[in-house]
Parts: sequence; structure tokens; C-alpha cells
Amino acid sequence: MDLTSKLVSQFTLAYNQYADALFRYCYFKTSDRELAKDLVQQTFLQAWNYLQAGQKIKDFKPFLYRIAGNLVIDWYRKRKEESLDSLASGGLQLADNRQDPIDQAEIALVLKTLDKLDVGDKELIIWRHIEGLSIKEISAIISETENTVSVRLHRALQKLRDLLN
Repeated sequence: MDLTSKLVSQFTLAYNQYADALFRYCYFKTSDRELAKDLVQQTFLQAWNYLQAGQKIKDFKPFLYRIAGNLVIDWYRKRKEESLDSLASGGLQLADNRQDPIDQAEIALVLKTLDKLDVGDKELIIWRHIEGLSIKEISAIISETENTVSVRLHRALQKLRDLLN
């Protein structure tokens, strides 16, 4: 297998594994379905260009999340930040899809409260508890040690608990 077909194979595998999760992440961050699709497309285009330039990608998942996160940040810089309330009212369901009204009310409260955290804390909680990324993957995305990520995540969750109480 030549180098180009190996790159295509790796890229295709990464797309199949991570495109849906990246879409959910971008949609959760922007609450715009078409924009989320565009951001995922831009993410993979940038990854492809990086590979074509002869660069190596050690682990695709954190690499792709870093690109997508940067694209979302760029989008936010161009537009004012939207509230997570619009996501909840737009029908966003968290992974467990519970139908109990009390559970739905609790989810709505958490989403509303999550919006009160600073962007960094909010992102850590989303990556870990909504997207299901590991501490190691988050560490690779934000270029910080696993210990630092764990401490920051712990503090962010404590801030969220304090706000909920």
C-alpha cells in the first residue's frame, strides 16, 4: 500500500469514527444544524490538509476535537455567544433520553446553570460528561497535563454544584 492510499484509509476510518460525535459537539456549541455540518466539514478539511502537508497525526480524536474547538471559538468571536437555553428549547436530548418530566426539568436546570460558567469550565464538562471524552483525550485537545485537566474539571464541577445549590 502506498503512502497516499494509507493516508486515505486512515482519514476515512477517522471520519467514520468521529464525524457524528464532532457534529454533536459543534451542534451543542452553536445550536445551528447547518453551521455544525459546516464546522465538521471544515474540521476534516483542515485535518486532510495537515496530512497532505506531510504531517503525522498520532491520535485522530483529540486532534479533530482541537480543530473543531478552535473553529467554534473562531465562530464565537464573530458572533455573540448564544445561550444553552435555546438548545434545550430546541429539543436537544442528552444521551440517556429519559422521558420522566422531573428528569427533563433537572436536565434543563443543569443546561441553564452550565451557561453561567466560563467557557473553559463549560467546555471541560461538555467534553467529559456529554461527549464522553477521557481525561487523556481532553488533555491532548487543550495541551495540558492530565493532572491539570482533572483538577480543572473537578473545580468546574464544584462551581456547577455551587450554582445549582
